Amino acid sequence: MHIGLTIKNKAEIKNFYENLLGFKLEKKFTLDKHLNQQIFGFYEDTPVFRLSNGTIDIELFLTQLPARKNYTHISYETEDRKTLVKKARKKNYPTIVVPRVDKPDLIFLQDQFGNLFEIVKK
Repeated sequence: MHIGLTIKNKAEIKNFYENLLGFKLEKKFTLDKHLNQQIFGFYEDTPVFRLSNGTIDIELFLTQLPARKNYTHISYETEDRKTLVKKARKKNYPTIVVPRVDKPDLIFLQDQFGNLFEIVKK
């Protein structure tokens, strides 16, 4: 099982997914433009990078197509949310922290393409 996400910048693989979230590159392949058109409706050869953190696998589709606003997000578990937020801010990744009185703060991180991750306590 895996999640498919879109990115525009190949450096995001190393900067956000590997260095920040701890994923490891498992496989790289190209989605042929003909198959791409049949499945997703885009006629372009698209590099795809499969990463894993041992719990979840992600396929990152590298394209220059624009992001679309929506409610899609991924819940990501970590033991130390505060350190992850500090690290993300240091690397200039957008962070959203919504303080709450009777519950843990809501925390979201965003990669450069706009993929949103809800950071929850493991």
